[in-house]
Amino acid sequence: MTLDEELLAAARRAGTASAAAQDQADIAKAVYHHSVLRLHRAGGSMREIAEALKMSHQRVHQIVEQSKRVERCWFCARVADEVGKLMAGPAALICDLCVADAQVGEVGDCSFCSETKPVHSGAEARICRSCLDFSAAVISAAASPR
Repeated sequence: MTLDEELLAAARRAGTASAAAQDQADIAKAVYHHSVLRLHRAGGSMREIAEALKMSHQRVHQIVEQSKRVERCWFCARVADEVGKLMAGPAALICDLCVADAQVGEVGDCSFCSETKPVHSGAEARICRSCLDFSAAVISAAASPR
């Protein structure tokens, strides 16, 4: 049995659109979490933030606590105060300076998406081009006023 080329093309387009929509949703979520954290760092209590955003204070607490990892870039070891922004992945942090300067080279396991791809290697982590691009988009979106 051969696949219908028209249906196959439609499925490929839908898959591409779905992946793009997921990337946008992930960026929006990261920017949202960053905004919640900024509200808290500006002096807002977790309960105030939760009430204003119509979410549970436990969820605000989770977002704030996730940010309390050692906030330094895993690629250059700069602390949060020495850089403009830090992007958090599930297993690493990367600063805006390293995102801008990173050059992808040898193949390795990305510390952000866990895929084996060409990566930029840092002191304690590795990052692939897709995750670099995603990090740059989140940093850019977080920096632009809405």
